[in-house]
Amino acid sequence: MQDFEFYLPTKIIFGRDSLKRFPKEISSLGKKCLFLYGQGSIKRTGLYDRIVDILKNTSIQFEEFGGIKSNPTLVQVREAIQLARSLKPDFLLAVGGGSVIDVGKAVACGYYYQGNLWDLFERKLVPDKALPLAVISTIAGTGSEINNISVIVNELKRYKLSLRSPVLFPKFSFIDPSLTLTVPREYVAYGVMDAFSHLFEFFMFRDLRQNNVTEDLLVLFMKDLIKWGVRTVEEPTDYYARSQVHWISLLALSPLVRAGLGSYRFLLHSLEHPLSGGYPIAHGQGLATLVRAYLRINRAHEAVRSFFVRVLEVPLGPDLAKRGLKAYDSLLERLSLPKTLREVGLSEDVIHDLAEKAWEILHLWKAEKDINRESLVKIYLEAFGH
Repeated sequence: MQDFEFYLPTKIIFGRDSLKRFPKEISSLGKKCLFLYGQGSIKRTGLYDRIVDILKNTSIQFEEFGGIKSNPTLVQVREAIQLARSLKPDFLLAVGGGSVIDVGKAVACGYYYQGNLWDLFERKLVPDKALPLAVISTIAGTGSEINNISVIVNELKRYKLSLRSPVLFPKFSFIDPSLTLTVPREYVAYGVMDAFSHLFEFFMFRDLRQNNVTEDLLVLFMKDLIKWGVRTVEEPTDYYARSQVHWISLLALSPLVRAGLGSYRFLLHSLEHPLSGGYPIAHGQGLATLVRAYLRINRAHEAVRSFFVRVLEVPLGPDLAKRGLKAYDSLLERLSLPKTLREVGLSEDVIHDLAEKAWEILHLWKAEKDINRESLVKIYLEAFGH
């Protein structure tokens, strides 16, 4: 293991009865909050009324900022910051999926930052102060419930960037997997692929190549995510399967799965952020095609062969790469996820634009030495089915 520091201050309250703890825990954060949520699903399911009743019964004054969409934009974050500054809340409450939680984190630190908020995403400085954030999660996938990362779209640049800081860990995360029972199959699959890709990229793109306990955890979590993710897509009312998926997705981008691996790169996320950041596709859809493209291009590499054997459980022997690629395609089919970007309606005319944006992201992340523009284009071409 390489030297590492492990820090995970979020208190997680997990299970069917987790919201029974909500009034007591939330009261410890103060008496005034900004309540953030998405585009209406919590109102349709009745969760909104439940939360409002709790806030009122605990004498917490609140203002609402609703309508946060998937792949949230910098414009929405700035609007929420302005509302927060007029309210002067003691804390923020984000109820929804990763997009809502990411906005909560960006607002939490942006509340105190008087400069251009995008500076924080371009890593010109790291925020050292943030409003406390509490979270109620309604969909599994991003892991934003317990990590210190916020991903936001800059609509002018047409790509996403991530912001991270130790001050952005939520104080409390309430995880009731029964709240995800209303999530449609396709969004379950997108979340499964998002969490799977986090684990996949730690497995592939890390300094420490020796076998180690963290690598074994990555393998275990990927295998279990396949098992329970497919079960959830095929049997949407299975609470037990959804609870497994939610827990793995939380851990898949937590400090636990990168401890001791040394430095790492999220190469495929760098390529995906111009996709869902600039075009109307889901993050999980883009990742499904990019993981497939990477596997096909690098089918002979040792790490990819290890992935085929250890994760997809393809037996060693002749034609391992061919059988491994077939196994991954079978997984996409069971999850009803696309194999190519053509299937989601994108035109190959955008490839060079995507590559330039991905190159800019890699440069900001100081990862440009790990790959060149030609290799980026090659991955995109393969993702389109070449």
